[in-house]
Amino acid sequence: MKNKNIEIEIRFPLKNFVEVKEFLNQNAKLVSENVCQKDSYYIPTHRDFLAFDYPFEWLRLRKSPKGMFITYKHFFPENVKKTDYCDEFETKIDNFEAMERMFKSLNFKDAVVVEKSRTTWIFEEVEIVIDDVKDLGFYIELEATGNFESPQDGKLYLYKILKKLNAQVGGEDLRGYPFRILENKGYKFGE
Repeated sequence: MKNKNIEIEIRFPLKNFVEVKEFLNQNAKLVSENVCQKDSYYIPTHRDFLAFDYPFEWLRLRKSPKGMFITYKHFFPENVKKTDYCDEFETKIDNFEAMERMFKSLNFKDAVVVEKSRTTWIFEEVEIVIDDVKDLGFYIELEATGNFESPQDGKLYLYKILKKLNAQVGGEDLRGYPFRILENKGYKFGE
């Protein structure tokens, strides 16, 4: 994330994982391979993030080989299907269990857990990630690492890079893994 705590990214289900991985291994810089991440999402009961048709806030605890992190994301514009960017604030923590106990003590409830194996490359100033997400399958995510005049300019650049990869993708995932998993389990947003 190079844009002053603003994350500019696009994400799609990936249909030709093998071909895209081969392209990236030949043309991009491999950053990390098969990194297991476990993300636990929490909802404050005093402000239900899921009470909207399109949730725009997420609070996450992540465990990975890089360490443990707490992250807050706020997507803009709020409560719309397609967002332009999100504010992302993240910091490393050293005691995951203590953080979980704090959340429970503050009346935060568990929302969903996302488990994935992630491989990351850098290609033409874009961080490219292929995730194998439990219960969802393969996804490709592109995140701008350069600076752009606007989030919209950053997104346009990401779409150009996606074309260069010859990735066969499904419809753009505009909401993220926690939303998809909850949706697949029958959760009705905005109710």
